[in-house]
Amino acid sequence: MSMWHICMFELRRILKIRSVVLNLFILPLLLIFILGTALSSAMGTGEENIPDVLRVGVIQPSDMSSPMGEAFKVFATTPEVSRMMKVQNMPSKDEAVNALKQGKLDFAVIMTSDMMQQWMAGKEVKLQWILGKDSTLNIVGQTLFTRFTDELNRQAAIAEVLGPEMIPAASAQTAAESEEQSSIRVSSPGHSDRSYSASQYYAAAMLAMFMLYSGMTTINSLFTERDKKTLARLQAAPVGNGVIFAGKIAGNSLLAFMQAIIIILMTHVLFGVDWGGHPGLIMLLCVLITLASMTLGIIVALVSKSAASASTIMQSIIIVMTFISGGFTPIAIDFVQRISEFTVNHWALQSFLSMMLGASVREIMHNMLMLGAVCAVLAAVAAVIYRKAGYRYE
Repeated sequence: MSMWHICMFELRRILKIRSVVLNLFILPLLLIFILGTALSSAMGTGEENIPDVLRVGVIQPSDMSSPMGEAFKVFATTPEVSRMMKVQNMPSKDEAVNALKQGKLDFAVIMTSDMMQQWMAGKEVKLQWILGKDSTLNIVGQTLFTRFTDELNRQAAIAEVLGPEMIPAASAQTAAESEEQSSIRVSSPGHSDRSYSASQYYAAAMLAMFMLYSGMTTINSLFTERDKKTLARLQAAPVGNGVIFAGKIAGNSLLAFMQAIIIILMTHVLFGVDWGGHPGLIMLLCVLITLASMTLGIIVALVSKSAASASTIMQSIIIVMTFISGGFTPIAIDFVQRISEFTVNHWALQSFLSMMLGASVREIMHNMLMLGAVCAVLAAVAAVIYRKAGYRYE
């Protein structure tokens, strides 16, 4: 009897248990469908995250037809900027505030006569702005006009060093440079036209979580042989304890890998989940998660006194790792994010998402290497515990 005989027997035995099939194959698909459907409006496909054209109201005095007014005109007519905002001249601050309240404007900027004097004197220029109702558009407006004031202050520094007469030349140079190369870019992770949907996010998160649950089948399998006293019979056969142990781990590993393949294929066919264009890297990632699941299951099984306590510990670890890694809902707390970097789920989820977003192979491999480091630590700990505790009937 070889390790592969034990492996195939273990696999057939587990697949005959209906509860295992339900929990490992059907339940993940149901959760992905429910979470993906319920939260699709909140997460979406990424298209709704592109801001609308910013409607800006500009309040400026009548004497702004000088170099500063020309500089603003050049900035506002730059192709990249003009696609992002639409400028409307407002007669007064009160008119702009009323337009913001009525939703006719998204953002307002106030330019004063003092600004022109400060600028010509080579001093720092700061715009005054009035925020609108949409926080995202407010950020866009602040970003755009901060870029404008940065350019004005650069020209002011030129005036202070070389004299005010150099400002028109600097403005002309800036206008020429803006036609050749813009300092403003709109992009998102991976490709600029791609983002993950709620179904993709939870497909990746649930796949990582339920592959770790395969470690619980390993725990139950190891304790079943002890509790039913069949381990003593296996050890009486002409086969070493290491072969028995390796065969059972190999059977559960094949189960976890089968689970991954089925979930990936079914979510793609049923829910339209795009897993990216790196099938080889996806398979390698599933192997790493399987390794992490098996080693974690071994550690918990060998240090626990009973199957019940081992299952409770394993389940608690999986739920905590899934939660802090954002598997249930993304968490924006920096401290929690730092802790999540020590978990399997974090790097598995980031690897899957980077593939879905079409990120570079270098970025994907970085996440996978970090996951590999976590797996290596778990494997080393499992090897040390196995050498001390072993797997035998007591």
